Amino acid sequence: MNDKQFTEICNKLDKIFAILAVQSIENKDDKIYTIKRLGFSGDEINPIVGVKNCRQMEGWKRK
Repeated sequence: MNDKQFTEICNKLDKIFAILAVQSIENKDDKIYTIKRLGFSGDEINPIVGVKNCRQMEGWKRK
């Protein structure tokens, strides 16, 4: 395994741990806001939260 592969695996593990960490957040808007701040795209957030379009939710629009 080279450095590039190791970095790629670490990045994917970081995303998995981030998803597990936000599962305890009950409010969908808070969950979307948190996941977005962690660097996830809208297409990645939709199935995690269980919505069709998270970009229309209040959590996406927060700054």
